[in-house]
Amino acid sequence: MKSLTRIGTSAFLALTFPILTLVAVTALSGCSGNSKTMVVPDPSATIGLPTPAAAGPVNTYIGTQVPGEWSFTLDNTNDVFSYQPVTYPATATTGTTTTANGFTVLTSGSTVAGLALEVEGRAAILRPGGSTTAPIFGVPQTECYPMTGRLTFQYLGSIALYGAGGGELPYGSIVASTDTTGASWAFEDLEGNYDTGPASFSASCSTSSNRSTINFTGTETLLNDLGFDYKLPSAEIQSNIWIGPTGFFVADQSVPLGTTLPGSGGIITSGPYGSSVVGVAEPSSALTTSDITSTSKSYLGFIYEPGNTGYSIPTSTVPVSFTGHASTGLSGQEYLNNDVTQALDPTTAMSISLGKQDSTYNGRYTSVSITVLDPNQGCTTAGTGTVGVNSDGYITCTFTGTAMVGNPGGKYAIFINAINYATTKYAVPPQAMNIYLFQQ
Repeated sequence: MKSLTRIGTSAFLALTFPILTLVAVTALSGCSGNSKTMVVPDPSATIGLPTPAAAGPVNTYIGTQVPGEWSFTLDNTNDVFSYQPVTYPATATTGTTTTANGFTVLTSGSTVAGLALEVEGRAAILRPGGSTTAPIFGVPQTECYPMTGRLTFQYLGSIALYGAGGGELPYGSIVASTDTTGASWAFEDLEGNYDTGPASFSASCSTSSNRSTINFTGTETLLNDLGFDYKLPSAEIQSNIWIGPTGFFVADQSVPLGTTLPGSGGIITSGPYGSSVVGVAEPSSALTTSDITSTSKSYLGFIYEPGNTGYSIPTSTVPVSFTGHASTGLSGQEYLNNDVTQALDPTTAMSISLGKQDSTYNGRYTSVSITVLDPNQGCTTAGTGTVGVNSDGYITCTFTGTAMVGNPGGKYAIFINAINYATTKYAVPPQAMNIYLFQQ
């Protein structure tokens, strides 16, 4: 097992993207220097968020599109939707909804406007438009929740672009606590597979129009760790966290349009520029892996692979369905033509083995094994991953990843990062892969 190192906001939000590489390091003192009184844990109380209200059929979700804040509403009473980017604003898209195989199909006029997968009132994934758009992971934070004690959130980096080089993608955890109102937050004990930056920062939560945001914009930041050529004033970096009522977690740091870069850098006129992470509260006790993958469990979700325009690789966000196979893990397929009203496509068959759970962090799996069909023999070309043959005689590629698994509301959520070498062709880099699955 890889030993974990303390990390800071640079690793918490450090990902590459097409033109700029943004690494935000929050240079603050530890929580011991914070003058605001945090909640003192009550030994008789359950540590964590307050008991959430019952989920309703109409919800507005706030989240990020690797990066950039978005807002979207799913109204399951009137079967209508709306979505709109916030950081990089555009006209809102509205329309009607239908359901198919557990997904919500969005239609605007006569045009299919996207797909959504919802854990009603808890979390949702929106794919605006077609399969070449990146997904938005959102949560409905409608109030500033006060927490009891300190709660750990585990996260994975969401990738906007992945180039040559291979290696691990960001993952880790962060411990949060609040004052008695939920207005003041302290984040500390950042740990993961990156090793730069301070260990803590503070934030404030505010509510407007039934929407709450935990904001740490305006802190001191350093942007040059991964080759970003400009150092921006901290106020230019919009930094927000949203936490759903059952512990789903999303964070975003973005550089808004119109930002003037120092020197001859000019003005940012298009985006996105920044980074984001997606995660969930750490389970209170170790999970039973065989239960996550039992034959009684089924999952729906999306597989997201960011594009790389330099190599003519398009972004891909496709709906998937997985079922449990006990000790062997999960098996799944994409839908034919990315159409959730059609059957599953056996030519996209893949399997996931979670491996061994971390002995310290509940729900963390750092030796995930993913096997996919490899008709282009990318594993062989890359010289990375394990080449195999399945029971039907087709060539496969097996590669490793990291998973964060939670059980908010009594159902599992699985988030996975991996480097997919099966997409590799001559002179073409591998693709990053994010997998988001909700138990049905």
